[in-house]
Amino acid sequence: MDDLLQHFVVEARELVQQASDDLLNMEREPSVAAHLDGAFRAVHTLKGSVGLFDFAPMGLALHAAEDLLGALKGAPARIDADVIDLLLDCVGQTERWVSAIEQTGVLPPDAADEGYRLARALRSQLEGEAAPDGPAIADADGGWIEDLLAAGSRRAERTPNSLTLTAIRYTPRADCFFAGDDPLALLRSVPDLVHVRASHQAPWPPAAEIDPFACNLRLEALSSAGYEAVKAVFRFVPDQVVIYDVTGYEAAAGVEAGRDGSATRERRSATAGTSRTLRVDAARIDRLADLVGEMVIAKNGLAHIAAMGDGSAAREDLVRSVAACQATIDRLVADMHRAVMDVRMMPMREIFRRFPRAVRESAGQLGTLVEFSMEGEDVEADKSVTEGLAEPLLHVLRNAVAHGAEPEEVRLAAGKPSEVRIILRARREGDRLVVEVSDDGRGIDPERVRRAARERGLAPADRITLMSDAEVTDLIFAPGFSTASDVTDLSGRGVGMDAVRSAIERLGGQVAVQSRPGHGTTIRFSLPLTVVMTKVMTVRVGSETYGIPIEGVLETAYLPTSHIIPIQGAEAFVLRDRTVPLVRLADLLRIPRARDREGGTKVLVMWVGDERVGIAVDGFAGRIDILMRPMAGLLASLPGVIGTTLMGDGSVLMILDIPELIG
Repeated sequence: MDDLLQHFVVEARELVQQASDDLLNMEREPSVAAHLDGAFRAVHTLKGSVGLFDFAPMGLALHAAEDLLGALKGAPARIDADVIDLLLDCVGQTERWVSAIEQTGVLPPDAADEGYRLARALRSQLEGEAAPDGPAIADADGGWIEDLLAAGSRRAERTPNSLTLTAIRYTPRADCFFAGDDPLALLRSVPDLVHVRASHQAPWPPAAEIDPFACNLRLEALSSAGYEAVKAVFRFVPDQVVIYDVTGYEAAAGVEAGRDGSATRERRSATAGTSRTLRVDAARIDRLADLVGEMVIAKNGLAHIAAMGDGSAAREDLVRSVAACQATIDRLVADMHRAVMDVRMMPMREIFRRFPRAVRESAGQLGTLVEFSMEGEDVEADKSVTEGLAEPLLHVLRNAVAHGAEPEEVRLAAGKPSEVRIILRARREGDRLVVEVSDDGRGIDPERVRRAARERGLAPADRITLMSDAEVTDLIFAPGFSTASDVTDLSGRGVGMDAVRSAIERLGGQVAVQSRPGHGTTIRFSLPLTVVMTKVMTVRVGSETYGIPIEGVLETAYLPTSHIIPIQGAEAFVLRDRTVPLVRLADLLRIPRARDREGGTKVLVMWVGDERVGIAVDGFAGRIDILMRPMAGLLASLPGVIGTTLMGDGSVLMILDIPELIG
């Protein structure tokens, strides 16, 4: 993708999101002018950016949206759900067009019809009329192309190139003369003109008040030349002209509608690959640059030490120099690690902003009243974590609307507000990111889940009967589970919460659910703040060494054998007046136990769910920063292992998921 188009895609996504935010705020607070002004600015800027490219259908729709927003500035009372729906439809379609442009460099084949539909619908709302049906060949403000075709049809029939026909509408800026433009000369430069029509942009004032230096013309024309030939004439004023290939009385727009397709192929070849971008605070980049400078100095220091190894320096001096250089490099690597992580950190706001519109659309499809709020938008996490949360959170939020929300009359009868309250919140707990979706809806009925689990054969019937309510509720994450009786766009396909859990586990996280029938449900995600670089504690079990993510370790302890208490085939110990269960890592890994040395056991105290658990190991090897690689291929489903890393001696260190090993 060329740099200009890549910049357009990045900017367009931000403007689309800004427009969505302001439109949703307009719906909640129509009297606050700042929301309308913000939406207008976002759409206006986006329309201007589109004008730099050959994406005429998108410009057509955005121009109509801009005009409607401009009209609403003088009539805020007209802001209602229908207007917001229409504007959000335009913004949503623009977002889909931007995604298509990012992938292929051109608009999809149906863009002309879709752009026309949106423009006509927006214009009809502006005029207070129903959107008429009609052929997909018109500009947003009327049937000027049909009029041109009718007026120029007889001459067009006598034209040798009548198989090709291009419509032009040129609206010069009022100050075009000062920019060196000559509208009439430009129009005369169009080859093979068939018909020309001139009109005024605004009503003419009295002759004495006419400003001879201001252009008030609108020029429309038909040409039997090809689209590319006409476009070349207006290459310096692309924001003032719309050009359509109307051959065969069918609308097409932009380069992708070229008759020979050569321009389309050229654009696609220029966008064969896509790139991911990340906006970073300049101060963080400056910090990285400073650290690189220090690393260069440390590297030069190594060269000096290497020169000392020729025998001119005493062995003690050489050892001291190597140790000092190693300490410096260790510090710089740790600082570089933190700086790189800071660069990759992004606030949850960037992901959360996508959801208000999605929740509104889901609620609209189901006719449900929803009050949606978000908390913790400033909490930061690694870019890979935040982006990986987008799809799981979207599914959980849709579930909250589709399954959690009761009908209005049921809520009122239960003494609840008519609107279902859904809260999306994020917070940090130590080195973990916790994201929750809570609703005050109907909750999860364990008996209904039991029936659905039996019907779908998710577990033996006798086992399902013996499950506790919490265990039964956890079955919503089983593959193929669904309680929906009908298949809709939102539910009933038996694919969902299992995919949510899989996606979160791929990020190194866990999913939990808490629910009370009649009171609501909370889905909780707990994830590492970063899945690229992490700190682990290495432990020895027998002759093998393993890594355990340090964010889950509360403390280490040494237990004399006399302090270990056997309890019904298991073990426990008392730590600060609290009984803590003890689990042997060797037993979890099915490795022969080593004898307790010196009459005691080394223990890691960790959080497993909501409980503290002691993990007995044979020894602590230290703490290290690692670049963790997730399990892949045949080992992707290996239980109890998050990933691996390569050690300095070339060996592979396996990173364990202790909660999963314990089960």
